[in-house]
Parts: sequence; structure tokens; C-alpha cells
Amino acid sequence: MKDYDYLVIGSGIAGLVFALEVSKHGKVAVITKKKLRDCNTDYAQGGIAAVLNEQDTFQEHVYDTYMAGAELGKKKIIRTIVEDGPKLIQYLIDIGTNFTSKDIFHSGSLENLSLTREGGHSRPRVAYAKDSTGHLIMEALIENCIQNENIHLYEDHLAVDLITQHHIPQLDEFIAEITCWGAYVMDTKTNKIDIFRAKKTMLATGGAGQVYKHNTNPSVTTGDGMAMAKLAGARLANMEFIQFHPTAFYSPTGKTFLVSEALRGEGAVLKLPNGETFMKKYHPMGCLAPRDIVSRAIERELKRSGDKYLLLDATGIDSEKLKSHFPYINKKCLKYGIDFTKEPIPIAPAAHYFCGGILTSIDGQTDIKSLYAAGEVACTGLHGANRLASNSLLESLVIAYRAANCKDIKEEVNFPDFSQWHDLGEFNENEWVIIANNREIIGTIMQGYVGIIRSRRLLKYALSRLENIYKEINNFYQHNSVRKEVIETRNIAIIAQTIVISALIRKESRGAHYVIDYPERDDDKFKKDTII
Repeated sequence: MKDYDYLVIGSGIAGLVFALEVSKHGKVAVITKKKLRDCNTDYAQGGIAAVLNEQDTFQEHVYDTYMAGAELGKKKIIRTIVEDGPKLIQYLIDIGTNFTSKDIFHSGSLENLSLTREGGHSRPRVAYAKDSTGHLIMEALIENCIQNENIHLYEDHLAVDLITQHHIPQLDEFIAEITCWGAYVMDTKTNKIDIFRAKKTMLATGGAGQVYKHNTNPSVTTGDGMAMAKLAGARLANMEFIQFHPTAFYSPTGKTFLVSEALRGEGAVLKLPNGETFMKKYHPMGCLAPRDIVSRAIERELKRSGDKYLLLDATGIDSEKLKSHFPYINKKCLKYGIDFTKEPIPIAPAAHYFCGGILTSIDGQTDIKSLYAAGEVACTGLHGANRLASNSLLESLVIAYRAANCKDIKEEVNFPDFSQWHDLGEFNENEWVIIANNREIIGTIMQGYVGIIRSRRLLKYALSRLENIYKEINNFYQHNSVRKEVIETRNIAIIAQTIVISALIRKESRGAHYVIDYPERDDDKFKKDTII
């Protein structure tokens, strides 16, 4: 057993901000199933949104967020997160994040930050660090964590299960609510499972992009935190709202990378293969319309023409500005033989971000006592039915900071006796070879049946197939020793089913959920969260 005051599962911005803050009160373990930088934060190109100059207002940012979320977000939550934004961006600057400034000789102040505009925003309010914002935030956070004696970092460690009443062989006293006391954690290099005991546990495991065959996420995003919380008894909310990023690089090999929305914010234009523009007929904001609208527009144009990709043309922007502002995109495009200063980029939508997740309070508290969640794994009520660009890093930062400073965070805990992990000692390789294919099958089902444009008939087909696949995977899990691949595939199957069930419950089209059977919004019946 490893004993800590705080256990953080996940190493993105939410996990590391929480770790830094609670390290003031005790010992912290941060576990991450690959390396610290293998997270969605490190992939984030665009930036972090906040009200950072006198021309902008909190009210405008709240309004943009609410409208982009198809009026499903919670206004009180939105306002709190928006108002906390500026001081916490200053927090990132103070720990060493090198944001792009208007004047390099006066960097380090909010007033001097260079700001860009992205889709759905009425003002330029996105602070950025060239096109590698998330990476530079991670560099600063990791450096601070490494230097902190109270923080112990465990790479190549996978959380298998949260420890709750379900793992206590005999309760001496009644416990009125489900309570979390840490997690069973696997060292993925040895397959050994230890108990990480903690007074408070933070889930910061990110989203579940790997549920879809085509996605912009790193390979670690298999929905682990959402699945563990659901199995332990927490509620998930709004899981039908999967945001597809409209501009993922298209490659015949299937390998993709994100082409930041900030490129459109600087003037890049979406075009058909014949060079025609098309977005104005879908939305008055054109190429800077909210992401759900842009993704559906591209999807419709692809289906109408039979093409596999459309074009993002940045050649009208000064070439030196392109190279200096977007060095990551430039490097990635050149790798595929494309000079984006002279020719358009082939793009197609790909699964990108989960607007739903584990239901939490504004301070990150879940249904389960002593269990917190922050970042993409959580559903706070900020995003509603569709995330406004660059609000994700903002939410992660604010909720993690608030959770680490909430009134219950220093609470003392009496630990019961837990069961040790029961390892069956056998692993049937022959069976697993067959069952392992289910991971790819799930991705194909979700891509084809539960994509940008849905129908109830296909959703029901998907659910029927996913239920059978989950039974196979879970039966194998129950009768074999545990491996990383088994846990991930089980979690993917759990989240895939949850998405489809949520999509079937919502009999309307709103934000990132568009179903042809109910093409209009129904505010009378469905202007509320979908709770699983």
C-alpha cells in the first residue's frame, strides 16, 4: 500500500494544477499511464480564452459561451469560470508559462498578451503561445512539479478501479454515501497492482477520443476516469455531445493531426476542392461559426460531393506570419509534403472533445465523497451542448484550482480496511487475440453510426452491437489477470454504450448532437442535462 494525502489520476493541466495547489497541505501522488506529456493538454494548439483587455467584457464571454453551447450551459457556472479566468492565466504566467506577447520586452503581464480570435468568439480573447500553447503550459507545470518535494510522479501507471465501499470485506459501521479512498493502480511495466490510499482523489484523465476511429487525441484517451466513476456509482452527464473538430488534417493513411481553429481566426478560408467557398450559406459568421455548425457543413458537403476531404486555404495570409505564428502546423504539413504558405491543407472533421463527463460542482466535487474531477473528464455545466473554442483549458485550470482550495480539501479521513487486489494469475492469450479486435470494431461502429449526423435507427443498431461486445470484454476481464489493453478496451466499451444511450434519450438536435429524426431543438422537453 502506498499512502498519500492526495491522489491525482492524470497529468494534464487539471491534474498538475491540482497537484501543485494541494501539495501545500500534504503528500501528493500523480499517476499517469504513459509519460507526463502524453495528454490532451500537450496537444492543445490554439490557446486559452479569457477577458484580458478593456475592449472585452465578462458578459460578452458568458454570452458567447452560452450561445455556442446551444443555450444548454449553466449561466451561473459559466460566469464563475469566466470571472476566474484572468487571475488564473496570471497564475500560469507566474509559474513560467511563456505566452506570446505583443511586446517581447514587456512579457509577463496580462495587458501585454497577444490575443487572437477563434470560432464563436465576438472578440479576440484567446491567449496563446504560438501554436503550441498546451505544450508550453505543460512544460511550466511539469518543471514546477518536479521541483516540489511533496509531489511524487508515477509514469507508466494505470488506475484500474476506484476504492469505495465495494472493496471493503466487512463494514463495521454504516457509511451513508459512496466514498472514495484512492485507487487500485497497475504498474504497466510489471502488471503489478498496488493500493494507492488517499484522503482525496482527483480524476483528471481527459476525454475518450479513442472511442472513435478518427480522432485528434493521443492514444491514452480511452475514457478511463469516466468509466471508473460510472462503475463506482457517479453520474455522467451530456455524453451525447461529442465535438468533432472541423479541421483535422486529412491523410489517406488515416494519420491525422489538429489544424488549429486559430488559423481560421487569422484569415484562413474553408473551400471546396474546386476552390469555391461555402460556409456563408450555413452561418453568417462563415468560417468562424461555432464548431458544431462548421463540422456539419463540411460533413454535408463531403456527402454531397463524395469527396474524402475539403480544403483550408491560408495562402492569403503573409507567409512569414504563418510560419512564425504556426510553426507546429508548418512542420507537420511539410512532413506530408505540403507547404501551407503556398497551397491549401486537406482537412476533414475528426472526433475531438467530450462536452459531457462526470457530473461535478463548480469546485469539482462528484457524487462520490472525496472524489473530484476536473478537465475534459468532467461535466461542470460550462460547455452545454457544444464547447466554445479555447474554453477547455480555461475550465480545466479554474475547476482544478477551485477544487484544490475548496473548504473540504484538508478534511481528515478514517480509512477502513480494504481488500487486496485479487490477481487470478492467468491470462488467456488465445482468447484475447480474438477479443482485442473489439477495440477497432467499436471505433468503426462509433464513427459510422454515432458521428456528426445521426439517426435513431443506426443508434439502436450501434447499441445492440456494443452491448454484446461489452459482455465479451467484461467476461474476459472477470476471468483473467489484468492487462492495460484489457482495462482500456473495457473502458472504451463502457463509454461507447453511454454515448449511444444518451443520444437516444435526447429526442432533439442541439449543439454537437444532430439527429435527422428530430432536426429541431425542443426547449420545452430537452433544455436540460442528459443524466446517466
